[in-house]
Amino acid sequence: MGYLERFRLTDKVALVTGGSKGLGRSMAMGLAEAGATVAVVSRTKRLIDETAQEIIRNGGQAIAVPADVKSEQDIDRMTQTVLDQCGRIDILLNNAGIAPMGPVVDMSLAEWKDVMDTNLKSVFLTSRIIGKVMMKQKGGKVINVASILGTRALHFCLHYGASKAAIMQMTRSLALEWSRFPIHVNCIAPGFFTTGMTRAQQDNEKEKKFLLQKIPFRRFGKPEEIVGLAIFLASPASDYITGETIFIDGGYSIW
Repeated sequence: MGYLERFRLTDKVALVTGGSKGLGRSMAMGLAEAGATVAVVSRTKRLIDETAQEIIRNGGQAIAVPADVKSEQDIDRMTQTVLDQCGRIDILLNNAGIAPMGPVVDMSLAEWKDVMDTNLKSVFLTSRIIGKVMMKQKGGKVINVASILGTRALHFCLHYGASKAAIMQMTRSLALEWSRFPIHVNCIAPGFFTTGMTRAQQDNEKEKKFLLQKIPFRRFGKPEEIVGLAIFLASPASDYITGETIFIDGGYSIW
């Protein structure tokens, strides 16, 4: 296999949670362009249908699978749907997440639980269920999406940052436990990108100026700039990497 061919995902099946918008959508489209059949997953059927149809219009292969990844029953059904339609699951990209902001003293237990269930519980449940599929297949690639805020503090992001820090540790633990199968488990930690999740920071000039001063490249990332890393971690080119968290943040984590 040539060097560039090691980045191809031909005949692979990828499942992308939170794949209907933002970074998840870009990564789903990128994996498809690299040759994978992509199962696009989120709760909103209209949006995943749009993403899947765009992949198909661009010459790729995709299916839309509505599911709430906070629900074990939904994940079971989602997994079986993908297996029934595609035959296997080679790549799991755990991207679903939310990022509400607010002071700790005003944070309700319900808000804390919603963030932990959406960002962290979903990664545990989806990895556990699809991990069994990958064990039977004797291999697979799991890519978790954390955040720079899993290692750096920012005002009003306690629950979000805590969930993302836990994902990084979960990545290391799963990588160690599943290495014998072999299932590779790695993590992408994005900084600030121009997506709907950072709309508040983009629209607030004072906050945007503060963040840009902390980013050596002095700009937010573009969603398409995360795609190469996702393809790399999903492909045979990364076969000797596991348990790693790779930051993609314009240099934010240098400080």
